[in-house]
Amino acid sequence: MRLIGLFFVSAFIASAQFADGIATSVNRTVTLTPDEADFAVVAAAGLDVTPQQVTQVFLDAGIASLSLTGTALVQAYDYSTNPPATRTQVLYQFAFTVPAPGLKDATNKLEGLRASPPSSLMSMQYTASLNASQATVDAMRLTLLPQLLADAQKKAQTLAAAAGLKLGAVKGVTESFYGSGSSVASWIGTSQFVGGFSSSSSGTGTQYTFYASVNFTVAAQ
Repeated sequence: MRLIGLFFVSAFIASAQFADGIATSVNRTVTLTPDEADFAVVAAAGLDVTPQQVTQVFLDAGIASLSLTGTALVQAYDYSTNPPATRTQVLYQFAFTVPAPGLKDATNKLEGLRASPPSSLMSMQYTASLNASQATVDAMRLTLLPQLLADAQKKAQTLAAAAGLKLGAVKGVTESFYGSGSSVASWIGTSQFVGGFSSSSSGTGTQYTFYASVNFTVAAQ
């Protein structure tokens, strides 16, 4: 009786797995050419300076489409005196994006402000990175999706054949993608503490991995 009971349990498990079909997961990794430059700017100003005045400084320098992303109240220390003097200032965080070919022009404008800041700014620093735009990522997704489905079908066909089953239609599909932050093409930065300009490169593009999970129905051969 125990063997018969075990047989029925095993048959039930096999039937459940058969009903669920075959699930496969596949992925492809590609390198996308950067087509936009994303800038992050931090400007320090006194308490008597308004956010509109700080924003206008960058607009006058030719930096368009600037958005204020945050503010913070901080204490700055002047160690040239004893005891060190303190000064309260407001940090304004901005972000803007330009097409990749405009990286140099935008950098020159920011360097001009850093070298000769207006009286309304106490200091300024910025960073920039080259990235693939959302439009570029979406276009690659549409290109790779049929390839991912073909990969999944091939993988599922192999599994079905090994199990003595016949692969059926697609039951469902889920997809996602991930961009590797470590493959940012380049960055440019300045700081009032360093007072210099530097640039470096860590690759020729941004790596993205696209994933797809596909469920297939199966039937007995």
